[in-house]
Amino acid sequence: MFNQLMKQVMDLTVDTEERLKGVVDLVFEKAIDEPSFSMAYGNMCSCLAMLKVPMADKPTSTVSFQKLLLNRCQKEFEKDKVNDDVLEKLRHQLEAATSASERERLEEDLEEAKDKAHRRSIGNIKFIGELFKLHMLSEAIMHDCVVKLFMNHSEESLERLCHLLTAIGKDLDLEKARPKMDHYFKYIEKTVKERRGSSRIRFLLQDVIDLRLNNWVLRRADHGPKTIEQIHKEAKLEEQEEQRKVHQQLLSKTKKRKAKGW
Repeated sequence: MFNQLMKQVMDLTVDTEERLKGVVDLVFEKAIDEPSFSMAYGNMCSCLAMLKVPMADKPTSTVSFQKLLLNRCQKEFEKDKVNDDVLEKLRHQLEAATSASERERLEEDLEEAKDKAHRRSIGNIKFIGELFKLHMLSEAIMHDCVVKLFMNHSEESLERLCHLLTAIGKDLDLEKARPKMDHYFKYIEKTVKERRGSSRIRFLLQDVIDLRLNNWVLRRADHGPKTIEQIHKEAKLEEQEEQRKVHQQLLSKTKKRKAKGW
């Protein structure tokens, strides 16, 4: 499947910056929407990394797939403030709502916006981790990401931090970076000890602490790279879980409408 997909992409006529951006956007959106396949999409990006086209505003210079992709990842990573603004606007609208129907609609909009932002942020973090392991992102950039996630202080950022360290902690926890990693984990341990945040986040942080203590070896059985069958099975389970959530939301909406005489 990977070779077939690569051939389809390589057969495309990508000779302008606009078309190259289109390919980058397509691959990126698929990667963060299907985190179970982030490794495959990362490998695809590695193969396309040096694809270059003339810049639209400077035809004598070129821009590469890798450059546009990393810009896209950075833009998504830094969207937290934008997402916070959008969610805050919906919260204000909800507080100012005067009718029950308007409040119900805004509550649904707020939950959908939160779920969408959460899925995208976790998908992007997993994808960034894969790109780092393929040497498309530097250690300095990854440390910068870790620090920014710490500084945000939100539970969303701490969850993203856990996903990131689980994926690339082993590759960052080298001798030259040991002081930085020790500093990160002092903060993590303090957060858990002082019982900051929800129990769910504290459990995620404790899992990362345990993972480092276990030399970054997952305690559950790991028999090497996953097969395509395993990846498809996990993706199917994730899809079923998403469908279950949507079904629950629909049931909840139906109950509310029946209660109002619909």
